[in-house]
Amino acid sequence: MNLQTHLKEVSKQNKLILNKLVKEELNKIFKTDYYGTKEQIFNEKVIMENVIVKENCEMKYNESIEEWYLRIYDFTK
Repeated sequence: MNLQTHLKEVSKQNKLILNKLVKEELNKIFKTDYYGTKEQIFNEKVIMENVIVKENCEMKYNESIEEWYLRIYDFTK
């Protein structure tokens, strides 16, 4: 496997993991009083620092976390 093939595979896996994380976060935010917990804040930072998010889906001014997560989820489908 050459480097380019490996990087494509890593990027694909990163996208899948990010999609699953965002889906789980959306479910927790919409269904419970999860928003603002230490776990939610930690996961938000993990999502924010993800290279896919930094390059393609940075949070917009006045965008709610739910809107932002939905945008990331759509982008990573």
